[in-house]
Amino acid sequence: MIKSIVIIGAGLAGATATRYLRAQGYQGKIHLVGEELHVAYDRPSLSKDTLSGKVVEPPAILDPCWYASADIDLHLGVRVTGIDVVNHQVLFESGDILAYDRLLLATGARARRMAITGSELAGIHTLRDRADSQALRQALEPGQSLVIVGGGLIGCEVATTAINAGAHVTVLEAGDELLLRVLGRSTGAWCRNELERLGVRVELNAQAAHFEGEGHVHAVVCADGRRIAAGTVLVSIGAEPADELARAAGIACERGVVVDATGASSCPAVFAAGDVAAWPLRSGELRSLETYLNSHMQAETAAAAMLGKSIPALQVPTSWTEIAGHRIQMVGDIEGPGEVVLRGNVENGQPLVQFRVLDGRVEAATAINAPEDFPVATRLVADHIPVSATKLQDASSNLRDFMKAKAERCE
Repeated sequence: MIKSIVIIGAGLAGATATRYLRAQGYQGKIHLVGEELHVAYDRPSLSKDTLSGKVVEPPAILDPCWYASADIDLHLGVRVTGIDVVNHQVLFESGDILAYDRLLLATGARARRMAITGSELAGIHTLRDRADSQALRQALEPGQSLVIVGGGLIGCEVATTAINAGAHVTVLEAGDELLLRVLGRSTGAWCRNELERLGVRVELNAQAAHFEGEGHVHAVVCADGRRIAAGTVLVSIGAEPADELARAAGIACERGVVVDATGASSCPAVFAAGDVAAWPLRSGELRSLETYLNSHMQAETAAAAMLGKSIPALQVPTSWTEIAGHRIQMVGDIEGPGEVVLRGNVENGQPLVQFRVLDGRVEAATAINAPEDFPVATRLVADHIPVSATKLQDASSNLRDFMKAKAERCE
């Protein structure tokens, strides 16, 4: 009988699992443990509305009053120092011990830092939690020069927010285009053009070599000698799964806690979900996805498995962003084998959906300003529904017709 469930990590995955457990009727103890003093909040807003000051604090994932009403034992502002997988115990820095029948690791990820000369200077930021967002917001005064090291999603989101706040913004990208990993070359190039249209300076093939300054950063120097003045620097070069507790406990890890498609780790009674989990993908890969939607799905899947309801859920990366005033949504890995099919024309102000089609099925899709088409595109990817490239390309056709055709074939 499961009497006690401990969840380490009180962010999105931890809160989602907690709510799911209660929704499924679990009445035993739930201990939700987090190092931050705050209950789970919306991290995507940290680079947008929270950073701009449009909202004072990021929105809470769950009503803060819900935890008490659901009889959740909150342990906030505390640090876990170890997991005893033999005796099923969680050890705290304070010396306290919690026993568990099931344990969920939802410790997320931490911002990757740069081990280069000058990285200790004041004025160099990362962006991972609300304290980071508040500190960066205080530094972004109109006319301030901000250099963003890394042209990924967070870097481009912050560039949008900062340029709209009146800062002078430069993005340094080590590769030859922005957003290659998540959006692909063509959409990355389009985003770069849109950012430059707003006034963002983008430097490609720019590998930061060291920071200059005396106490406070005042420039970033690239490996090829380029020197960019900076009053503030944001290092946005990705994240590392916070899997050190699992590693120390002898749980299998490989750039995250290795789990099966139900969230079960190599250790009995221990599960993982969210950014810390190296989860199986439908493509055959095993990796941390670092997306809001996937973290939510993984948390519910792992919570169900902890209750004995194993429903394997191979993941398809699904995410969204807002860059230069455009809403961009992604499902699957857009870079890969197959044919690229375009529906619409964003250059003419129309919504655009880009599909990657392989063997008559959509493997991935990227939508720009096309919120109505994206849910259907997601279904096409998730359900592997047969499609016609010609009809996909025809913006006057209804994407739902593909799903109707499949349903009729199944009758």
